[in-house]
Amino acid sequence: MRNSEALNTHSSEELAEINPTDAKKLKVNDGERVEIASRRGKIKTRVRVTERVSAGMVFMTFHYKESPVNVLTNAACDKVAGTY
Repeated sequence: MRNSEALNTHSSEELAEINPTDAKKLKVNDGERVEIASRRGKIKTRVRVTERVSAGMVFMTFHYKESPVNVLTNAACDKVAGTY
């Protein structure tokens, strides 16, 4: 169980938001589970196809322990927030 009921209400899981142009190129459908990888790691998550994200970009939050996006990014610690 998560610590934030508001987060659970907003969305039950992490979503990788991608532009429709990229989804078409990658042959990925809305709601499909995919693996997202960087040189630092990889995670599995669902896709949300949306115009909110520019082509060539992916947007994800850092809120869901089941999809720890931080493993894809720089491992530096934010000294103010104390998060990685």
